[in-house]
Amino acid sequence: MRHKKQAYDQIERTIQWNLDRGNTPSTLNWDLETDMLKEELDELVAAETDTDRFDALLDLKFVINGTLGKMGLTSDDAVTGYELVLQANNKKTASKDMNGKLTKPEDFEGPEMGLMKILAMKGL
Repeated sequence: MRHKKQAYDQIERTIQWNLDRGNTPSTLNWDLETDMLKEELDELVAAETDTDRFDALLDLKFVINGTLGKMGLTSDDAVTGYELVLQANNKKTASKDMNGKLTKPEDFEGPEMGLMKILAMKGL
């Protein structure tokens, strides 16, 4: 439970950081959001040290959490949504495809329905 609280606090602080700078649902610009994510992903691809990789991954997380807030989602929404994704991923098999990605069982159900409920409660 401690880790869930820490995740919640990190997301909350990122959302507040954005709100303090005027980044709200009314200012959400998907082109800008995807450009920022691409920039951070490019930094990850170009990283030559674990420190640079670590920094790029945390920057990605920061942008993602900020974008969730700009969508009008709360920390609670984000943590609940993440738990849904984690639960779905836990249903994947231990076997991997030729690219090394875990495979899904035939009866796999993704998190989409639960995520849609969260968005619907927000009017999104």
